Amino acid sequence: MMFLVVRKYKSCEFQLNSGKVVAVGPGLHDKAGNRIPIAVKKVDTVLLPEYGSTQVMLGEKEFHLYQDEDILRTLHN
Repeated sequence: MMFLVVRKYKSCEFQLNSGKVVAVGPGLHDKAGNRIPIAVKKVDTVLLPEYGSTQVMLGEKEFHLYQDEDILRTLHN
């Protein structure tokens, strides 16, 4: 199980459930011991599911933890 740390965007005008990836773990290993790469990287903007994250408060900042397979899509400008 691999987790991503995401800072969610909050917008009053349009509610798109997206966020910026601020940290990524090293990835999982397959049965042969080879590392399986994570689909996103730090600083990617991603489309997130409405539910399913673990909320974490670090000081005044709110972060959400997601598994790699929970990320719906990487958003590009």
